Amino acid sequence: MKKPVIVGLGEVLWDVFPDYKRAGGAPANVAFHARQLGNEGIPASRVGADDNGKELLEVLSSNGLDTSHVQRDDVAPTGTVEVAMKDGEASYTIPANSAWDRLSMTSQWLDLARRADAVCFGTLAQRDEVSRRTIREFLAQVPAACLKIADINLRPPHYSKEVIEASLDLADVVKLNENEWMEIRRMFGVSDLKEWLFTSKKIRYICLTKGGDGAELITPEAHLIEPVHPVEDSNGDSVGVGDAFTAALTHHLLRNSPLDVAISAANRYAAQVFARKGATPRLPEAVLAALG
Repeated sequence: MKKPVIVGLGEVLWDVFPDYKRAGGAPANVAFHARQLGNEGIPASRVGADDNGKELLEVLSSNGLDTSHVQRDDVAPTGTVEVAMKDGEASYTIPANSAWDRLSMTSQWLDLARRADAVCFGTLAQRDEVSRRTIREFLAQVPAACLKIADINLRPPHYSKEVIEASLDLADVVKLNENEWMEIRRMFGVSDLKEWLFTSKKIRYICLTKGGDGAELITPEAHLIEPVHPVEDSNGDSVGVGDAFTAALTHHLLRNSPLDVAISAANRYAAQVFARKGATPRLPEAVLAALG
């Protein structure tokens, strides 16, 4: 049976913590978790021609990811993000002019777009006009049935009203947290964001993540509320948990799982990632089998 092709389109970078670093970037994290769940997860991004880029490619490859769609840049450096942790929550400092700000639409990426079953893209990688144009060109080439997931990942000051609106116009699925929900309501001046997304933006699925309060999956016909799944998290952190959720939800939507199954599995998978450090922990086979 053909594995679904799930593309993580956008940034790949190093998450730099006070005493260590780990490979990260929301779209690349989604690609990792998509592969861990049994799909063909492919990161489509760009790194610099530097030691950080070489090491990042080696890490992605060691995690089983196909890096042939990660471009190399001779000018801009590989992206890094400074991560500060407080009470288990992360804050981020993101330097400008990184390699992933210079994504380029190539013939190889065109081939990838045309065989994609799902593409996860975010707002961060659209902060620069070059990558913003490339991401939209890529999405214009995917098959009609391809599921397009917009991760509204608002990292001040790296977003704008125009980028958010264009992303919503391109998406079938929108994933956001409670703060992002309130910010979009404020930005567009809408009192009923759910109705606006369904009618004005033609969104098919809204996924609202609420941290310790679980998550909601909303369609024009259904509204499911899923509680959090407690785990032993004393050795974990919140980095990449939302990306893990997105990957698991996409995994089930592509398989036409019942919506209650999809939201429950996504929440349980994210909880397992929250129980571990870093954005891309390898989960035991027994855990994966229970979540599949």
